[in-house]
Amino acid sequence: MASPAAGRYPAPAPEAAPPPAPPVRTAAARRRVSRKSLVLSVLVVLLGGLLASAAGQMLTARTEVLAVARDVQLGSTITAEDLTVANVTSDPNLSPIPASQRSQIVGMVAQVPLTRGELLTGAQVGPDSGFTAGEMLVALPLKEGQFPTRGLNPGQQVLIVATPGSTGSTSGSGTPSADTGGARDQQIDATVAEVGSLNQATQVTVIDVRVSADDGVRVAELASTGNLALIVLPAGR
Repeated sequence: MASPAAGRYPAPAPEAAPPPAPPVRTAAARRRVSRKSLVLSVLVVLLGGLLASAAGQMLTARTEVLAVARDVQLGSTITAEDLTVANVTSDPNLSPIPASQRSQIVGMVAQVPLTRGELLTGAQVGPDSGFTAGEMLVALPLKEGQFPTRGLNPGQQVLIVATPGSTGSTSGSGTPSADTGGARDQQIDATVAEVGSLNQATQVTVIDVRVSADDGVRVAELASTGNLALIVLPAGR
C-alpha cells in the first residue's frame, strides 16, 4: 500500500547538466586575431590620412591669375608691363582673370583706375575707353548736398542742374537763373564715369561724367563755379 505522503509531494527534478566549457583559444589563434586588428587599425588610419589630405588640397587649391603690376590710370591702354601673375587660393567669391588670358588683356583699356597689387577682374577692363564719338569727360568737384547721400556708381544716368549762387545767378554761362526757365535751360544729361574718394581736407568728392561734346564746355564752366547739383535718373531713362 502506497504512503499518503508519496502522492502529496512531487518527485524531485533531475539536476541540469552543467554548461559546456568555452573553447580554449590557443596562443596561435590569439596572435591571428591581434594581427587582423592591427592591420584593420592601420588601414583606418591610412584612409583617414588620405581623406584629410584630399580635403586639405581642395581647401588650399591655388591658381594663377592676373594682378596689377603698377598703377594704371582710367582710360589708359594696358601693356604687358602693367600686368603680373599672382598665385592665389581658389575662392568662388572671387572672379580674377586667369593668367592664361594675359595676351588677350594686353591692349585693352582700363575702365577704372587700377592700383598696384590688386587682382584684375573682367569688369575693370574693356575693348575701348567707353566713350562714343561726340562725348567728353568732365570732372565735377562736388560737396555734400550737391549729389545724393546714397552715393553714385559708374554707369548711372544723372541730370546736371545749374543752381543759384549766393547772388542768385548761375554765373556758369552768364545766364541769370532767377526764373525757372533759365534753370531748365541748363539741365544737362550725363553718365557717371568714375567716382573719386572724399578729400577729408576739402570735403570734396570729384565725380567724372560723360556728356555730349556740345555740353562739355557748359558743364566745365558750371563745375568751376560750384553752382550745380546732380540728380540721379531712373535706370533705362
